[in-house]
Amino acid sequence: MTLVLPRLLIVLLCLLPALPAAAQLSCEQLVATAQAGIKLRDQGASLGQVLAETEKSGLRERFRPDELALIRRALQLTFTGEVSLYELAETCAAGQGGARR
Repeated sequence: MTLVLPRLLIVLLCLLPALPAAAQLSCEQLVATAQAGIKLRDQGASLGQVLAETEKSGLRERFRPDELALIRRALQLTFTGEVSLYELAETCAAGQGGARR
């Protein structure tokens, strides 16, 4: 398990720079979405139900497909506890030039 977590963080870190500089998705939005997913989990929702929320038209209209894929991956990793919200925030900030967003 110890080796799996760093690999997952590396994968997430590699996904973040793939977003163009003009991306609308901020680290704050990504972390807030992950927090909402954890809250739904704690209320009894399954991972499938949480991920289904990303398919709603409001999100599809607001974010590009690559951004939605990143949101889904962050939801999955935090929902399962593979990555903490703190690790997500730190990794996201590092992937966007080190500034916290």
